[in-house]
Amino acid sequence: MMDWERFYRRADYDRCAYIGGERMADLAERFFEWRGVPDDFASVGCGPAVVPFLLAERHPETEVFGFDLSETVVRDNAEKADVQGLDNLHFAVDSLPGLDTDQKFDVVYCVATLYFVEEPRRAIESLYSHVRDGGHLVLNYPNETSRKQFDREFEGRKRESFELVLTGANLISEDVVREVTGAETRNYWELVEDEEFVDSATPCVVVEK
Repeated sequence: MMDWERFYRRADYDRCAYIGGERMADLAERFFEWRGVPDDFASVGCGPAVVPFLLAERHPETEVFGFDLSETVVRDNAEKADVQGLDNLHFAVDSLPGLDTDQKFDVVYCVATLYFVEEPRRAIESLYSHVRDGGHLVLNYPNETSRKQFDREFEGRKRESFELVLTGANLISEDVVREVTGAETRNYWELVEDEEFVDSATPCVVVEK
């Protein structure tokens, strides 16, 4: 299992979005064009919070929240937000599969996180329960295509980090997302018109509450 606290405690980690880089914030903007700019936006498993920082800067009227299990990265993020004067950006320690926060949000965004969660069904249920009525869940998850691609491409410590995916322990499908949420799904990559990730090993869907 990946020890994220140890990873971030080294203090030399990259401030990057692990899928898509900074353009993930641009894709989120396209999503906002479709659904409207939310009053609040929560990134679960935010890590260095590239997307939350960019969205908070671009949309000062939106309250942006980042949740992560690492106390170190949460502290680093909070300090960076304070230095940048982003009063609408907030961070807290929390983790899947069962979030402790009692808040609900217009958008719950969980990308590059379920790869490391042992109980994906319980995690999806928790994520969806924190979406406000009329809001949306943006969810990226590992599937069989992910497992095959990672098995071909990953070596060494990266294989260890993605052990749950490589062993098939936490793979799901879009049907599972529909079953757990009781709602229809839409392909996020198609919705935001990003051809690179459509039908890839990084499936991502939108679920309306």
